[in-house]
Amino acid sequence: MASLDDKWKAVDNFESVVVVDRERDVVRVTKELYDLHSNREQLRGVTSSCNYRLTIPFAPHMFGSGKTTFARTYLELVQRFGETSLSTFASDPSRRTFLEKLKRASLLFVDLRKLEPTEPKERNLKWAVYYLLIKAACSQVGAEILRKKEAFEMVDMEPSNLVPLLRDILRIPSDQYLLLAFDEVGVLDTNGILFELEKNDKGVVRPYNDFFGIISQLCKEPDLFFIVVGKSKGLSIKNDVAFGLSRVILHFIPLSPFDASSIVEFLEKTVLKAPTQVPVCNVLCSSSFSVNELADSLLECTGGVPGLLTRAVNMLLNYIIARNQPFISKEECLTCMNDYNFRRICAEPFVERILNLDEDRKSVFDILLMMALYRIPSKVDDRLTSESFLYDAVTEMGLYRYPIDENTFQVLIPKVFVVIFKNDPSISSLEKILLGSLDLEPVDCFFYSKCRVFEGIVALRLVLMLSSKNRNELRELLCQLSPIWKQMKLPISTISPIHYIKSVVSSRETRSESNKSRRTFANTEWNKIIRETLYLETIYIPLDATSHSPDIIFKLQSPVEPKVLTVGVACKGRWRSEGIGWSDIIDEAKKFLDPVYDQVLSSAMDYHHCMLIIVSTKLSLNVSNELVPDNCELVILCERDVQMLIDKEILNGLERAFCVSHNPTFWDFGLDLLDRIRNSFLSWQ
Repeated sequence: MASLDDKWKAVDNFESVVVVDRERDVVRVTKELYDLHSNREQLRGVTSSCNYRLTIPFAPHMFGSGKTTFARTYLELVQRFGETSLSTFASDPSRRTFLEKLKRASLLFVDLRKLEPTEPKERNLKWAVYYLLIKAACSQVGAEILRKKEAFEMVDMEPSNLVPLLRDILRIPSDQYLLLAFDEVGVLDTNGILFELEKNDKGVVRPYNDFFGIISQLCKEPDLFFIVVGKSKGLSIKNDVAFGLSRVILHFIPLSPFDASSIVEFLEKTVLKAPTQVPVCNVLCSSSFSVNELADSLLECTGGVPGLLTRAVNMLLNYIIARNQPFISKEECLTCMNDYNFRRICAEPFVERILNLDEDRKSVFDILLMMALYRIPSKVDDRLTSESFLYDAVTEMGLYRYPIDENTFQVLIPKVFVVIFKNDPSISSLEKILLGSLDLEPVDCFFYSKCRVFEGIVALRLVLMLSSKNRNELRELLCQLSPIWKQMKLPISTISPIHYIKSVVSSRETRSESNKSRRTFANTEWNKIIRETLYLETIYIPLDATSHSPDIIFKLQSPVEPKVLTVGVACKGRWRSEGIGWSDIIDEAKKFLDPVYDQVLSSAMDYHHCMLIIVSTKLSLNVSNELVPDNCELVILCERDVQMLIDKEILNGLERAFCVSHNPTFWDFGLDLLDRIRNSFLSWQ
């Protein structure tokens, strides 16, 4: 029997990754390159026009986001999408001519990790970059690398000498397009101190200004183009370069995580290493387990992050090849990917950064968790402080972004990270609950709404209040009115994740579509949640009742008695001027509680209980067990009751945010509000 380490070994089992998706990225980068091409005369000062500012495609993304692969394969993708995604771009003759030449372009890939001071101008960054380009060109064609002194004499620090030399080394004609792709630009954060750099008007050295200043001079040379990628504080660099010494605009390449359909394409086009050359989906899938189900499973685990996806597929292949039998069901595949050791080994190379952060930066981790859980979008230029951008904080912490549009993104925390984060001794109880909830909910399924955020805060406050040793007026009142609360012997001992279950879109829709359309749970999905999350038996919720079901469910365990309480939280009538009537509340409660009782509690042990908490505005706190089934209770919280649970300023802040939009951004919420919400949670730990 193989050991656990052998079972989940991340060995490369397939050929170099096939590039999938990326149509949108290719179109945007191609447009920027065309703008440089059509405005190059302005840069050279040949024309009197001055309405163009040099723009460089730039991907400041985290490890595993696909930036290096994109830079290496961009020209291949241009050829692939030339007759599809790029056909609209090439609708006029000048663009069509440009695109045809771009398809025949040559690529010079340059790894900036090899950048170092070089004789005879040892601390001159410009010469170091030039000589690195020369070495990269020689290595690419297998030519002998020019000696430093010889190369310096030939180039004489002039772009007009360097570019012809590169073309000679690469053996390409003078009128053929040449794309220079710089990788690992983030190395300038540390290696920049090795060079003598310019200072701005405040006497501060900014290595990226010098680097992009060098590129801006090279951009004046005909038929030369650039892409720059690498882990870095992208927004800080973008702003500094745009308004600093180099005056260059950096255009972010989104590099979205893959959706399910892109993962299907990846699995179908990627093949095992020679000599077998079998598509990996044929190895992993049996006749009873489709490639679409495998893609959905991988999306759940990795969030569609290309590097994580590649590593997870390699680990699954190693496991399946060793046992010589494919997966027979989605449940079997997910069981493997939910295994602690699978997740630990898969995530290890990706989470090193966040585990080694200083306390100041870690202090915003719970805010980013709330943004990921509640699907709070952020604008690219939103700030955490006057000196810190949220966009860069996500990168610094080793997390990912899912772009909604050109200027808006959501924080993405892949599920495979959760097990490592939860085992970090510095993680708080609040962060463990948030991580547990992220781990439970589907990656691609939630419609964002004020009910989701409000009910999430209510549920979190309840769980933390009930698990705290500190007494609270609302908790005391609940214990007086509710036999179940009293029997639970608060505070509770085990905190379970909070499960968000409303407004699920179909699994085949993309993330961008999930903000536009929604549906409620089908019967089988309800069954799965109740069975797997709440550790109860299968429950059939009538189809016409699903829109009236609680939006959030969590489970409580008594510390001294064998009492298990399933709690549902629903917001009803809070944002309706007429509120909601008592008969409507009873009707909605019975549509959830009756099936739970009929199918589980009626035949379960006495220690199983179920409670529905309805948050309304018109009715005062009430606990009822007369109009609902045995072992069930209905709790109604009015506005006054809610204010015992949630600070009034928080409630007002939520009202203001959602008055702005049905889908308010981080800016609409404001850091102060999210910080106040976070502190209110921490006060109960």
